[in-house]
Amino acid sequence: MAELPALLRQVNKPKDPKNLTDLEKKHLPIIEAPTTVKAGEPFQVTVHVGKLLKHPNEPEHHIQSIELYKGYVQLARVDLAGAMTEPKVTFTVSLPANTDDANGGLRVFEKCNMHGVWESTQPITVG
Repeated sequence: MAELPALLRQVNKPKDPKNLTDLEKKHLPIIEAPTTVKAGEPFQVTVHVGKLLKHPNEPEHHIQSIELYKGYVQLARVDLAGAMTEPKVTFTVSLPANTDDANGGLRVFEKCNMHGVWESTQPITVG
């Protein structure tokens, strides 16, 4: 049995965030969210995969899912159909007062059917 490629055996992150490869630009989830929010008040988090360099969107090669976490707590997930959806979603969430950045910032995981899981993070302060 053939060994899985490294991209499929791990959660992928850019090796050098200041010098992204084309593969990283296509797969890195870009998080657009406030850095400070009020406890219990809804706010929006937009995630765009392929914002830096368009990701293919066809049945044979596409983004399958996007997941949003606060630290290790899953807040939301969306599954995408290749060729019929774009890998850009906006979630509306609210965080309780006891959820500060010490518990972890926003984390996004996206899954490409050919290149595995990719992660981005963004700090957030709940005031």
